[in-house]
Amino acid sequence: MKAAIALLSDYHVQNIARRMVYEINQRAGIKFLGSLLPAHVSLKQPFMFEDLDVLEEWFESFSIRVAPFLIELDHIYYEQWDNYAIVGLDVRETPTLRFLHNRINNELKDVVHDSSAPHDGDEYHFHLTVEFGEVGATNPFKQFYELLPEKQVDLSFLATSIALFLYADGPIEPGSFICYKVLPLAGTS
Repeated sequence: MKAAIALLSDYHVQNIARRMVYEINQRAGIKFLGSLLPAHVSLKQPFMFEDLDVLEEWFESFSIRVAPFLIELDHIYYEQWDNYAIVGLDVRETPTLRFLHNRINNELKDVVHDSSAPHDGDEYHFHLTVEFGEVGATNPFKQFYELLPEKQVDLSFLATSIALFLYADGPIEPGSFICYKVLPLAGTS
């Protein structure tokens, strides 16, 4: 199995993101995929783990060492690769986000055999996925993005919760992942 680590958004951002998913669905009846998880900013993409109990123990200790902090979202973006596309909200990178990403990568070396994941390191791009999926013949993701009258947003939320997501082996598809555990960020500034 694989696990990923993410900061959950607040209700306001969650509701805005899900309204966008609804609007994309109305264009082409897309299959819900990324939106099956709560709206979140990933700190660590899916990585292999050997022992869930060991991973959970680390995750719990990590959550009590991180204080809540502000996350700002500044624009809607669209990307396409192969036959897939994503619409998301771009996160304004801060030293805190970069530090947490690097800290997780460093600490996981003592928790799992191989913590590598796609996009690790200095090139890691923080974002909040609105939805992603196959583009099909009509690419409703691109249609939605291109028809937006305004792509800039002025959204923010106080990150107060961290989540551990679990993924079954194999391709990511509906039914292959869950939001396994949510904990408060309980550290102090």
